[in-house]
Amino acid sequence: MKTLFILLFMTMSIADEPRKVLLFHNADGAQQLKSQLSIFEAAKKGMQERDINVESIPFSTQNADQWKKWKVDTNEAFTFILVGRDGGEKHRSDEAVPAEKLFGLIDAMPMRRREINN
Repeated sequence: MKTLFILLFMTMSIADEPRKVLLFHNADGAQQLKSQLSIFEAAKKGMQERDINVESIPFSTQNADQWKKWKVDTNEAFTFILVGRDGGEKHRSDEAVPAEKLFGLIDAMPMRRREINN
């Protein structure tokens, strides 16, 4: 019974976490960053509906730990990473990701399917 309670609590805690899109970029990736942010702005309603937070993480000594944690090559101009509610990486791209593709990836996830059904 105790194990069941712990699993239920963990599931509820995960559901409270937003999905994240991490946008790693250096100076050479400025145009790709701008393009990706424009895509998100045009799809604002879908982003809110799917509870997606966006973080821009420019290359700097202050952000080096994030680049290392997510294993992003510092020579890459731009890296897009989708992180699920469970904190795991779900998709990675070195190009801007269209909203339709992002939403398709998320909508296929089991937790999102449960959200839609409820």
